[in-house]
Amino acid sequence: MKDEQILDYLKAGNYTKAGEKLYGYFPVVQKLVLKNNGSKQDAEDIYQEALIILIRKIQSPGFILSSSLNTYIYSVCRFLWNDQLKKKNKSIETDIETTLFVLKAEEIENDTTENENKLAEKAFNELGEKCKQLLQLFYFNKISLKEIATKLGFNSEKVAKNQKYRCLEKAKENLKTLKSFSHE
Repeated sequence: MKDEQILDYLKAGNYTKAGEKLYGYFPVVQKLVLKNNGSKQDAEDIYQEALIILIRKIQSPGFILSSSLNTYIYSVCRFLWNDQLKKKNKSIETDIETTLFVLKAEEIENDTTENENKLAEKAFNELGEKCKQLLQLFYFNKISLKEIATKLGFNSEKVAKNQKYRCLEKAKENLKTLKSFSHE
């Protein structure tokens, strides 16, 4: 089912048909919430709140969906959960699988092909050695930013966190560039 069709169902109030497709987006949101000190119930609450926001937005005049529907829902959920964590004085962490999912959702069409996976891998491989090492230690080896700061010679945990963000942004930029070259 295409995003436009889901939006049409939601506009018409046919939540049952739209809900079948929308529920497929829930596991990524659940993973985000569980990884960041939440429960399955928290994930369900956040997801439901995001769907209510989506329905209200769709019904407002002039609403244009500028990303894929799953990216929109994930972004709203991430924002809502981050807002709750801020109230609890915690910050949100995103694992590399979720980040790549969102990158692909933003940058790559719905059908994932072998070529697209190669592009994502190539985008990662084009990062500098320190970026690759930092991302691998954090996402794959599950090492804390404090330990990474010590291991890679950063002045503090905050510096390591900022560098991790810059590395992810660079990976996103690389993916965008590679995608534009692959379509020429």
